[in-house]
Amino acid sequence: MTGTHQDKASVAAAVLLERLIRDTYTARHSSEIQPLQWSILRYLARTPEDQRQLRRSAPFLNLTPSPVARAIITLAQRGLVTQSISKVDSRIKTITLTRLGLEALEQDPIVAVASRIEALPERERQDFIRSVRTLALDTAHHPKPVDEDGGNTDTSR
Repeated sequence: MTGTHQDKASVAAAVLLERLIRDTYTARHSSEIQPLQWSILRYLARTPEDQRQLRRSAPFLNLTPSPVARAIITLAQRGLVTQSISKVDSRIKTITLTRLGLEALEQDPIVAVASRIEALPERERQDFIRSVRTLALDTAHHPKPVDEDGGNTDTSR
């Protein structure tokens, strides 16, 4: 960082974005649904059945399979999802939301953030959405998936 006003403003904006999302997930106890688990539930709710598998969900979440698999096991233990062996390939498990999982999604904390975005004046809302998409989907600056220890999975170096 060069210490310019622009750099400080950019860092401040990034910190505010981080705080906004962190404050969204108020439930911090291990017995509560954690942010990664919410992401998995959202993924399952909007994905066709033939794509509800660990091998598809982990890359979508930009993670390696291990932390996603652990989160799915926890969700299954809590009765929010079930796993069934594919009829086409016995090596593949299909993950399905249960009634309890669908009910949990009705309380999804990210909806509060979406409501705040919707409340912005139309022009600001469109600019914000466009900016977030650019930041999130900029593959030139997008980090590699992270393994369960928080390390980069890129082994080409």
